Amino acid sequence: MRIRIVILWIVILCSHTLSAQYAYFPQGGTIHFEKTVHVKNFLKTLTSVGKNDNFDKTYMEQMMSKAPETYIFKSKLLFSDEKSRYEPVKQELTGFMRSLIWFGLDYEGIFYQDMKKKQMHSLMDYQGTNMWTQDSLLNVKWKITDEYREIAGYNCRRANGVIMDSVYVVAFYTDDIPLSSGPTTFHGLPGMILGAVIPDRHTSIYATKVEIGQPEVTQVVGKKRDKPMTRKEIQSFLRESMSVGEWTTEKQFKIQMLGLFL
Repeated sequence: MRIRIVILWIVILCSHTLSAQYAYFPQGGTIHFEKTVHVKNFLKTLTSVGKNDNFDKTYMEQMMSKAPETYIFKSKLLFSDEKSRYEPVKQELTGFMRSLIWFGLDYEGIFYQDMKKKQMHSLMDYQGTNMWTQDSLLNVKWKITDEYREIAGYNCRRANGVIMDSVYVVAFYTDDIPLSSGPTTFHGLPGMILGAVIPDRHTSIYATKVEIGQPEVTQVVGKKRDKPMTRKEIQSFLRESMSVGEWTTEKQFKIQMLGLFL
């Protein structure tokens, strides 16, 4: 009897070992995301860090009275091997929502990351001007926690991060998808990031569906007249064009830059 029990336990252990050994880890696919922006809170923050100008505050208060509490932007991430491309899904925006885009609510950016080459490219419409970025992967300092949650059917673990020297972010990643990537320029964790929160921009991005496949992941390329710039070059260019210190405060500028790089 004891011998039978021992044999039974050996069979169970072997079956678990084999199932773990042959667990399926997708190397490519499409992840659908929803980016939720708390619009009123975003506008309140912009107003609170702006110039102490009665006209600007009155105008922003009028905008806030018409703005929805939240707005959802849909997007998708294509990934294959060591590359990923995050891009918006086309949506019909009202004239009012289109005007809010100009405040930096969303730049409808396309982000390409190559983990092997440690490079990122992005392209977005910044108030009618194409901003084409070519640079190294964004530096993020992560601290993995013991908090878990399920996102799009995957068990995800929380990590707290610091980006751009002082910006606090939160991410949830799954090691069931081994590529160290995520929405926009998020990366650097031992698996795919399926959830991200950027408190300074009152923004969260969560996956809603994962489709396994082998999509074509193409680089981001600007138009012939567009000139690629590094993040540092873009910041210098915009700092001058936005007259930071005169018309725009440092805190407003920081929030705008977060929208371009995250």
